[in-house]
Amino acid sequence: MKIRTIIVILMLCTLVSAVFANRTNPRYIEDNKQSSSVKNLSLINESRHSMKLAFKYFAKSQQEDGSWKNDSAVTALVLYSYMLAPEYNPDAETAEAIKKGYAYLEKFVKPNGGIYESELKYRNYATAVSLLAFTAANKLEYKSIIENAKNYLIKFQLDENEDIAPENAYYGGIGYGGDTRPDLSNLHLALEGIKAAEDLEAKATPDKTQEQMGEHWRKALVFLARTQNLKSVNDMDYATNDGGFIYETGHYKPERSVSYGSMTFAGLKSLLYAGVDKNDIRVKSAYAWVCENYTVEENPEFGTTSLYYYFMTATKCLTAFGGDVVIDGKGKKHYWREDFIEKIVSLQNEDGYWVNPNGRYQENIKDLATAYSVIAIKYSLNQQAD
Repeated sequence: MKIRTIIVILMLCTLVSAVFANRTNPRYIEDNKQSSSVKNLSLINESRHSMKLAFKYFAKSQQEDGSWKNDSAVTALVLYSYMLAPEYNPDAETAEAIKKGYAYLEKFVKPNGGIYESELKYRNYATAVSLLAFTAANKLEYKSIIENAKNYLIKFQLDENEDIAPENAYYGGIGYGGDTRPDLSNLHLALEGIKAAEDLEAKATPDKTQEQMGEHWRKALVFLARTQNLKSVNDMDYATNDGGFIYETGHYKPERSVSYGSMTFAGLKSLLYAGVDKNDIRVKSAYAWVCENYTVEENPEFGTTSLYYYFMTATKCLTAFGGDVVIDGKGKKHYWREDFIEKIVSLQNEDGYWVNPNGRYQENIKDLATAYSVIAIKYSLNQQAD
């Protein structure tokens, strides 16, 4: 199957979504009005206090070289958590910590545009989260770093340049960088970094459209289709039909094809960033899965694994979708911003950090779990969809 055929099929999904509308409950979208942010003053004050404690923790945990955990990716995520609005604790100590952090991160900028410590250590992932940190800073001095990092990630998207044909299950994906296997976790972070860079570019060149920015979004949609459990768009044998997303393509074991929370939010967010309409069957089906499985108590179908990553990804996705209310499968309304803030704040240690006893995917690293938590709180508070 040629790339044009696959793209045409995906584009046709928009036209046929009305036919499949009975598979999702339309109230999930129709009742979810535009966001107006958190209105609970007590909760706002509590979240601000929580972030103040977190930033005090970061000030103590920063290493002499300016890093957090002597790791470029962790450092990038901490810096990103600092720079997102709303900003707090803008004192001299914080300013110096941020300055030292960016100086540390700049040491890993490579001539090829990547931002990583080693060719063998998660170079695409590290570049993606570093790109988020540099775009959040939005400084003219970082312009070339941002542009080059964006191009680096696009270059390493798996496509014909790596002899990956459109019918290959890996097509359009991005992996850690140490091998050729792509996954949705790396792809959504890369796409978010790319989008952040393109948004900055768009402000400088407002007449430039996404269509003119390259084929990477359409190629990404091919991979996204193969990670979504939606048979009308997924041409893989393992696809089920619950509308959620899985971690990677190419696996035909049933246990590897189960939709779960963080990946469904990652997939839905990526569809929205790629400009897919809310009434498209892909978006409606993914959002219906979110509503049916809504919870802040765990990462749905994944338990406590990647819990703080789930908080971060969910709040970013729901911000992109718009609205304050999620209506679950029983018809109950949930004010998701308040739900996530209350849950996250309740898990904070008195010394200001968060940590996950479930150490899978490194959330037992305090700096990492704390960065995820602050990012999630900030998106819940104030980061509005464009």
